[in-house]
Formats: sequence, C-alpha cells, structure tokens
Amino acid sequence: MSDDKVKEGGLYHERQRLQLCLVHALNSLLQREVFTKHDLDCIAESLHESYWFNRHRSMLGTGNYDVNVLIAALNTHHLQVVWFDARRSTALVDRTKVFGYIFNVPSKGWLPFLNGRHWFAVREIGSLGFFNFDSKKPEPEPIEDFCQFADRLLAEGNQLMLVVKPENVNLCIRTS
Repeated sequence: MSDDKVKEGGLYHERQRLQLCLVHALNSLLQREVFTKHDLDCIAESLHESYWFNRHRSMLGTGNYDVNVLIAALNTHHLQVVWFDARRSTALVDRTKVFGYIFNVPSKGWLPFLNGRHWFAVREIGSLGFFNFDSKKPEPEPIEDFCQFADRLLAEGNQLMLVVKPENVNLCIRTS
C-alpha cells in the first residue's frame, strides 16, 4: 500500500494529493479504494462534454471536483446525497439512517483562480464511533461529539451533505 493510503486499525484513509480531495473523501467514505482521478474525470466529462473547460473540475486537470461529480459518483454505488440545512442543528439527523457525511470547506489557492473546495468524509465506524477522514490529516481522527463537531463547521459557513441509501432520503432528518 502506498504512503498516501493508510490501513491502520481497520480504517482506510487516503492522504491529500493535488486537488483530489473528493477522490480521497469518497474512498474513505466507502472504506476502500473505489474511485481514481480517471473515474472522477470521466464522470465530470459525462456531465459536461467540453474537455478543455469543464465546469465540474479544475481547468488544470488537478481535480477540484464539484458537488455534481460527488452526486454522480455516489449514485454508481446506490447512494444519494441530502443537503443539510446549516440553519438547523445536526441533532435532528437520524444517524441510524445515514451511511456517512461529506463536508465541503471553501479553500484558497495559491492564485485567485485556484480557489476551490475541500471535501472530506466523516463516518461512524461501528462501536469505535465517529472519525474524521480529512485527507489533509496524517490519519483518521476520532470525533468525540459529532453534533458539536458538525455544528461548529456549519456555523463557520461550511456545507454538509448526508450520504444515504435511496430508501432513507426522506427519513434521515427528523422534523423536531
């Protein structure tokens, strides 16, 4: 296994390369290497046929995929995305109906046109609890209080997507 992939204590984690954080987030979410840069490039191309300027990925070919690529990639594994309204508390999430969580954090590039999005996954791993699989971190980090962690990120202006099986799309967020 290469240095940018860690399988320690049964947790699969990929380290950041280029702007491929969505590749890393998806693979960490699924806990194995499922997607490659080529796979997500193909998905981006299928969403927008122009090779040289594709609105769903970086024009430099370094990744920086958008949410449409995330949704299409997860659909290939019979998973769907539910946007979480940041004005609500994550305590309303029915965690028994959620496969995993994807956070989207705006990131600044070296140059103004290199600004992008950083994606990372959070999963509840059985009795071990919640883990942050951010590819910018050297290894998965345990999360003591998921609601506090998620609500803090949302209050800072970041976005949260719930990853669910199709039958749980309308069941994963409680109304009260």
